[in-house]
Amino acid sequence: MPPARRFDEWLRAPAPLESAHPRFDVRRAAPAEFERIYDLVDEGFGVKRPRALYDWMYRRNPYGLARCWVAIDRASARWVATAVSWPWPMARGRQPVEGTQAGDWAVAPGWQGQGLSGLCADVRNSHPAQGNIIDLSWPNDKARGAAIKLGRAHKIIGPFPKAVLILNAKSCLAERGWPVPLSAASGTVVDAALATSRRLLLRTRTELAVEEVRRFDSSFDAVTERTMAWRGLWPPHGAEFLNWRYLDRPQGEYAAFALVDGAALAGYYVLKIEQPAGWLMEFAAPTSPRSIGGTLLLHLVQTARSAGCAYLRFSAPPRWRHWRLFYAAGFLPAPSEIYLWPAGENVRQLDLWQWVPGDMDEL
Repeated sequence: MPPARRFDEWLRAPAPLESAHPRFDVRRAAPAEFERIYDLVDEGFGVKRPRALYDWMYRRNPYGLARCWVAIDRASARWVATAVSWPWPMARGRQPVEGTQAGDWAVAPGWQGQGLSGLCADVRNSHPAQGNIIDLSWPNDKARGAAIKLGRAHKIIGPFPKAVLILNAKSCLAERGWPVPLSAASGTVVDAALATSRRLLLRTRTELAVEEVRRFDSSFDAVTERTMAWRGLWPPHGAEFLNWRYLDRPQGEYAAFALVDGAALAGYYVLKIEQPAGWLMEFAAPTSPRSIGGTLLLHLVQTARSAGCAYLRFSAPPRWRHWRLFYAAGFLPAPSEIYLWPAGENVRQLDLWQWVPGDMDEL
């Protein structure tokens, strides 16, 4: 079904619990009202987000318009809370299913503690389409604490593995308070040792070419399907999604590269460039032969170092297919704050999932 039609059906379908609260109305917001949502989120977060970034998130997603619920105080007609989700690619094995990513949840200052979170959740869950949706939500410490108080902690799975690759030991040691001369000398030794170890452990093939990706096209879809498909739940990132998620994003810096074997596309990665720590957002490569993944990973390391990243972060479920390769490259396990609060049928088994950091809600 086309995204526009799917959104229209969602907007018009009856939701039994709307307007049932004695004090607050809860209803869906139409696209013409998105500007009011932007203002409410800015007010609730205390940060003014660029309008271009809002429009990218709410209006330009290739999977459809944002789905927004608003709570309105009847006495004053003021919009006091909003809960937003974004359509998201999702599959169970080879079968596409409808997915969403939980997005902006904001309460206007002075309206906290009114039970608006539970009210909005109850109304949203009464929508007839909700039972068929796989929803991703990434709760922070505060949200997990609230879930414990509400007796909903059992719905959260994690923490998921997180790993860090040191790219500039000098900077990392200086951050931790080492004296400059000592961090410089020690960092140089560590960096050289790690680089030598990576070259020895990761066999590469010189005939493989790595090329910058300026636009993703349909040829990448087959690579994603071949290297990322999973028998459980996983988000298939098509070319249109990858372009929107990274290359068309009006804020943030991303680098995308593809690995070419002869005339055939063999893999790709997307790096989010931040200082001091970047994020590896996408990594699509076959597990065999290992030289393909190794070549792509070594190029990633060079790109991140050249971009000024002192270290590189990555997270994925425990059974993600490239963990062994990453650990061989020098990634080290790190304390993880990454939890998933999924909604849907049969979604709460840790080993059921595959995803990459590009699926986390750092939108």
